[in-house]
Amino acid sequence: MNMDKHLYIAHGYTANSKKHWFKWLTEQVDDIDSKILDFPNSSNPVLEDWNKTLLDEVDITSGNNVIVAHSLGVVTVLDYLSRFEGEWNVKGLVLVAGFYEKIPNLNKIDTYMDQTQVDFEKIIKQVPNIVSVIASNDRLVPRNLSERLAEKLQSEEVIVEHEGHFCDSDGYTEFPEVAEIVNDMFNK
Repeated sequence: MNMDKHLYIAHGYTANSKKHWFKWLTEQVDDIDSKILDFPNSSNPVLEDWNKTLLDEVDITSGNNVIVAHSLGVVTVLDYLSRFEGEWNVKGLVLVAGFYEKIPNLNKIDTYMDQTQVDFEKIIKQVPNIVSVIASNDRLVPRNLSERLAEKLQSEEVIVEHEGHFCDSDGYTEFPEVAEIVNDMFNK
């Protein structure tokens, strides 16, 4: 186990560490210390509590760190990195079905979204590899919102032919595209 390389996985709204393709992804990276975060109360998220989980569980002060985030986990991680004081080292971000603006028809997370602050310039400057993975037709997050985030971060965009939100309920218990991106980032 290479303790210098760390993979962190941040889930989204109503999810947890046991959902979707997260566990599968940790099995696709050899010799890398992997951690799937469990944010508290994911059906009624509080930004401060989710940020505390990142602060307690994620060590980005040294080593080669790659963070994979899904859905609401994306803006949460971006907010956390924007606020992080001091030196930090994140080699790559893989942002799956991400967004930084409010989602139409999902006003339960509007308050959460209002509290997030993303410093795009800081993240672009600090993170050399950013990839946005976007569904061709996401049923929860409109594709244009994920594309706008990708544009703001000047990230690479990977469009996956998929009618859904990359959830286990959509049949996503494995995610080879993300595994390949993560392994590439660690090998750069």
